[in-house]
Formats: sequence, structure tokens, C-alpha cells
Amino acid sequence: MIIYIISDAVGETAQRVVQATLLQYPELKPVIRTYPFVTTVDELAPIMQDAVAEQAIVTVTFVAAKLVTWATAFAQQHQLQLIDYMSPLMQALTTQTGTKPLAQPGMLHTINADYFKKVAALDFAVAHDDGQSLQTLAKADLVILGVSRTSKTPVSLYLAEQRIKVANIPLLPNNPLDEAVYQLPKEKLIGLTISPQRLQKVRQKRMVGLGLSADNYYTDVTSIEKELDYAHAIFTKLQITPIDTTERSVEETAALIMQR
Repeated sequence: MIIYIISDAVGETAQRVVQATLLQYPELKPVIRTYPFVTTVDELAPIMQDAVAEQAIVTVTFVAAKLVTWATAFAQQHQLQLIDYMSPLMQALTTQTGTKPLAQPGMLHTINADYFKKVAALDFAVAHDDGQSLQTLAKADLVILGVSRTSKTPVSLYLAEQRIKVANIPLLPNNPLDEAVYQLPKEKLIGLTISPQRLQKVRQKRMVGLGLSADNYYTDVTSIEKELDYAHAIFTKLQITPIDTTERSVEETAALIMQR
């Protein structure tokens, strides 16, 4: 079996859908031929003729109406199986809203200012993870504080996807908080907390995942309570109200932060 993927852009949309569909047929190993940047009928015609010769299934993601019309007519004439991934939804959107599509290929890959802002935020989060790069802490939009395993890193990365530059700093009883944190506006500061019992389970799971004993000082509930007490003392000093992550997902925690 042969599958053609033809697009007036890269063809990534069709590739993803095809691959997702093939996961439902693990026994099938089709040959997949991809034809990107097909923007004229003259370019499309020989590809479609080859598809007829190979009895291929053809998938297309065209935004140009003339290519869709020609490909559909050709497929009907030659009894070729053709799946158009974009036109039906575009037609439905136009019919319901009266809004015409831009018909501009490759918009999925348009690199603009927003894209670079996202990349910059992700780079910032990685560079300022777990108390790193404190000398540039003032450039952060937000600084997340909390003891180990309170979801500081995943929340930071999730917010970075929203184009927010986030640093995160662990709170350790025997490691005084850097003075730079106290110089920040409290509006930039976010505290994360969690119940001792939940944190114990999270840390035990982490230890097992690393191939270590689940029972040690790091997972001892008494030690954890002392860490959390220290963290709450810091939150009080910084005049911030922490967010309890005990029963919250990363997305829920991030949403609360965005509200603040």
C-alpha cells in the first residue's frame, strides 16, 4: 500500500494525521511519499498521475481552492481515493461565520515575534531553573519559590509556553535565600506549597525512579514538615500567600498564577 501526502506547504499537518491514523493499524507498513510546496496544477498533475499508476491513497492539505477543485475532479475521474484534510473544515467555518480564509500556505510554520518570545521564555526558564543564574533574576517576569518536588520546574516551563519568563528557586532550611530575591517586587513572587503526606509520596516515587531507597532523610515526613515550616516562614517574610499544589495539576497551578 502506498500513501501520497501532497501539500502547498510543508505537509506536516497531513503527516501527523496519517501517522496518528496508522497507529490504529500496527500490522500495516505502507510506503509514504511526501510532496511539499506543490503550488500549481502543472506541479500537481504528474504527481496525481503517478498516484493513479501506483493505486495510492492520496491525502492533501491545500489552502488554494483551485488545487482542491482540480485534485478532487481528477480523483473522481480516475477513481482515486483522495482525503482532503483542510477544505471541509474551512468550508464549514466560512459557511457558519461568513469569514473567508486567508488561503496562505505554511502558516503553521510562520516564524514571527510571538514565536521568538516563546523561545526566549523557554530558554530563560531553563537557564534559571533550580536557583541558577541569580545574577539576572531581575529580568524574570515571575519567580517561583518552594521546597523540592513542589512542581516548580514543570510550572515554570508551562508558563514559559505562555511567553512568561520564569525563574524558580528551591527553599532549603540550611541554605539562606539569596538577597536578590528580597529586592524583587512581591508581585513577581509566587510561593508553592504542598501537604507533607503528599510530598512524601512524590519524593518516595522519585527515589524509586532513581533506583534509590524510598526511605531516607529526603522522604522522612518529620524532615519534610520542617522544610515546609521554613518555606512558610519565608513566604511570610516576603508577604506572599503560597499556592497549595497538593490536589492541583501543573495546568491548574499555572492558571491560578496567571489569575494573580
